[in-house]
Amino acid sequence: MFKKIKNKWLREGLSWAAILATAFLINILIREHVFAITKIEGQSMQPTLENQERVYLNRLAYDLEDPQRGDIVVFPAPHDTRDYIKRIIGLPGDVVEIRQGVLYLNGQEQKEEYIDAVTNDFAPTTVPDGHVFVMGDNRHPGASLDSRDPRVGFLPSDILKGRVDFVLYPSPHWLDVK
Repeated sequence: MFKKIKNKWLREGLSWAAILATAFLINILIREHVFAITKIEGQSMQPTLENQERVYLNRLAYDLEDPQRGDIVVFPAPHDTRDYIKRIIGLPGDVVEIRQGVLYLNGQEQKEEYIDAVTNDFAPTTVPDGHVFVMGDNRHPGASLDSRDPRVGFLPSDILKGRVDFVLYPSPHWLDVK
């Protein structure tokens, strides 16, 4: 590629620059379209995910399949520049309700082993087409800004940045999301 350049040092430098530029572009493509490493900030997903943990974000997940109930997802916050991480509770057409601290989905009581607190009641609401209903696993009042709050509401499925499958740091493990 640079064989016509007579100066050996210049030719070698340009060759290295081309290699580094290619590596940089491949890195950006992979981070934007295949996977990324994301840091958890906050307590809204406790006890499943802890503050400051690093997780693997599968960006291809929803190019290959539809979102599923129980998936832990990352999406842009509706009112600032941060990303949020929450669990999908309801899919299009589902009726979500919380009565006496218990989650009901389509009238059926849900067993949620991944939470450790009850939450405020939430009137029955139907998830619209093309959207999902998300909640944090930390259900203490005020601990999670999620679909129960009108500032977040139902999320269009096409804004999901990906699915969290694996905790990388500090103790690596696969997430059992169901």
